[in-house]
Amino acid sequence: MTIKNRVRLVLAFALAFAMVFAAVGAAPTRAQDTLTVGFAQEPDNMNGFYSSMAFAQWANDLVQASLYDFSDELTPVLVLAAEVPSRENGGISEDFTEYTVKLKPDLKWSDGQPLTADDLVFTYQMVKDPANNMLQGSNIRDALEEVELIDATTFRLKFNVAKPFPEDQIGSPGLSTILPAHIFRPIYEAEGTIENAAENQDPTVFSGPYVLREWKRGESMLFEANPNYVFGEPKIKRVLLRFFPDTDSQYAALAAGQLDFVPNVSEGDIPRVAASNPDIKITTVFGGYIESLWLNLREDTHPRAGHPALKDVRVRRALRLAIDRETITKELLAGATSPTDSIYAGSPFENKDLGVTPYDPEAAKALLDEAGWVVGADGIREKDGVKLEMRYSTTTAGWRNNIQAVVQQQLALVGVSVILERYPASEFFGAFANGGINAIGEYDIAQYANNTALTNPANVTVDEALNCKQIPNDDNPGGQNFTGFCSEEMDAASLVTKTSLDADERLAAAYKIQEIMRDNAPLINLFPRGDNYAYNTTRFTTEIRIGSGVGNQWFDIMNWELK
Repeated sequence: MTIKNRVRLVLAFALAFAMVFAAVGAAPTRAQDTLTVGFAQEPDNMNGFYSSMAFAQWANDLVQASLYDFSDELTPVLVLAAEVPSRENGGISEDFTEYTVKLKPDLKWSDGQPLTADDLVFTYQMVKDPANNMLQGSNIRDALEEVELIDATTFRLKFNVAKPFPEDQIGSPGLSTILPAHIFRPIYEAEGTIENAAENQDPTVFSGPYVLREWKRGESMLFEANPNYVFGEPKIKRVLLRFFPDTDSQYAALAAGQLDFVPNVSEGDIPRVAASNPDIKITTVFGGYIESLWLNLREDTHPRAGHPALKDVRVRRALRLAIDRETITKELLAGATSPTDSIYAGSPFENKDLGVTPYDPEAAKALLDEAGWVVGADGIREKDGVKLEMRYSTTTAGWRNNIQAVVQQQLALVGVSVILERYPASEFFGAFANGGINAIGEYDIAQYANNTALTNPANVTVDEALNCKQIPNDDNPGGQNFTGFCSEEMDAASLVTKTSLDADERLAAAYKIQEIMRDNAPLINLFPRGDNYAYNTTRFTTEIRIGSGVGNQWFDIMNWELK
């Protein structure tokens, strides 16, 4: 099937939208004071330190308050913190190695217990202790020397290097969760770790605008307003998250009025979602995601090495040349975005002069020939008796599966065979200890999106998902570098972006990172993605504001109001 025929099939689906809706089934009765939200993935954890899923982060942000968030205009919004530390207000030392953080007075957990600086001190201590095997927070753990309790509303952080960006250490999503010490401390003292705490999966105490009242696995999560939240009870009394097996049934429910709000609408789905109901509005904020093909470069000493051909940079570059990313974005994504080779795409730190590798299958063939992968009688390249056949994995999201099919066709034209594999998000993004597909390296090519830079040049993907120290194994189960790529030069440049007090030096380091990524191709960037949200305008009294960045979606939910 050609890409044009596949696109026709995808577009034709809109004509059968009602048929898809029929498969959704009866929706739960929706109360007027309940915001009903559609999630295409069910959260795997309710402790932000133990999940790599954006959907889990979004669910957590309903029940977990941050010290401060960011608005839709990327300006700080104070939540639990009394102020954002700076050198001007005395909150950051002259050399940027010490932060003094002040909380608002009289804060409470949802159970009525005081929320104090002791909870923050305990949280940082848990991040610092490797026995907790956290998936998030490595940036804090590696740099934190000491956390000190000053008084009930004040604590101090001491770092081993300069930390010029407080949002990466105390803001959202830098500090993904604040742990209630009165709940977790007894567990830690008894077991020496909080990794296996029941509270991670079934939390009972919360600091955010809502509390989790009920979690029906595989179906829904019900949240109720938290009267002890720092800003008081939200106007919307309940939030119901409904889980859908695929985005098509989710969009059908939205079109039928069964859902009020849907996050994470893909660029390719925007036209049909917007056309499905005149009351639906699509809004986009900068989220810093880049959809990419991640290549498994792991060595045999790791749980699973990738295809041996991927160790050769010529093969990796050939794969990039062989994929027509321009056609994918135009025909499958309705031209809503465009290809990029920059891991900083869309941010102020993108090197616009980097250029984009063009589609050139003949150049791809020449590189594969040069690398010794010769076309066999069956049209598949081989070398030393090994076929150039790769496992290409992603989630069950329909738009990703459409891209999979097109990439499979395009790579076949240069003699690369691809086996398509699709997994539920909970399995695909699962933790190393649970046999997660990405984490254990059960793939050769994996497609998903990851964060790039947001408010500063310290790039999350570079710092965690591509850092030499982040390659997961039995001794480092929390590692996030699932590709196995290691560049000491890039790690050094990444450190500069996080610690240098010279803006020009930081930018130069970001540019160096982009060059290393382009030249080494540990992943193939497909296209930058905005954070696209759909909501039913008839359900809200005014246009709603949605925050930028993975941890700020609900920053203004206190002002959301249903009709």
